[in-house]
Amino acid sequence: MVGSNIGAEGQTDPRWWAGELRKALNTRPEIKNPVWHASLRNTKGDRTLSNDQWADIGQSFAEDMGYAEHPWVMVRHGNDHVHIVVSRVSDLGEVWHARNDRRAAQTACTKLEKAYGLEAAPRRREQAKQPVLVDRENARFKAQLVAAQRAQKEREAQDAAEKAAQRAKWRDASFPNPPTTRSQSKDTVPVVRPYTQRQPGRDAGYER
Repeated sequence: MVGSNIGAEGQTDPRWWAGELRKALNTRPEIKNPVWHASLRNTKGDRTLSNDQWADIGQSFAEDMGYAEHPWVMVRHGNDHVHIVVSRVSDLGEVWHARNDRRAAQTACTKLEKAYGLEAAPRRREQAKQPVLVDRENARFKAQLVAAQRAQKEREAQDAAEKAAQRAKWRDASFPNPPTTRSQSKDTVPVVRPYTQRQPGRDAGYER
């Protein structure tokens, strides 16, 4: 243990400092996810920091993050990184909200990099969260678009049905009546033509 605010520096048995953090957690047993954890790591190009330097970094990080009054410990796991464990519940039962912790941690790390002359580590970008009202407006727009498309399809189907009915009506009106149903005009008299015998000649035997 290289840093803490509960007097655990130099402690190697995690059961000791875990018990101290648990005392604070028990003051607010209804709090969900009461333990906060983070890891700070140097880049490959950074120099090796001493335990005292890491302890100073831990205190500065706690102040910038806002949990300096809550029980916390810093464990060194190697030459290049440490782990920080924080009780979100203080000894007095106050709760650290830890909202926007990623953004706050990146800001705090940028400050530490400049203060200790360390290499700027790459940051993972986060997509901006849209407000709830924007999400609802998008959903409302999609619903209106679907309704408009459905109405358009219904109008097209109705127009097609009306055109088909009109074409059928025109077809029925223009189609001729069957011959058996035609009525002969009373003023029409059939013309009887006499039979004329074909005269023999060179075209005899052929119909013309």
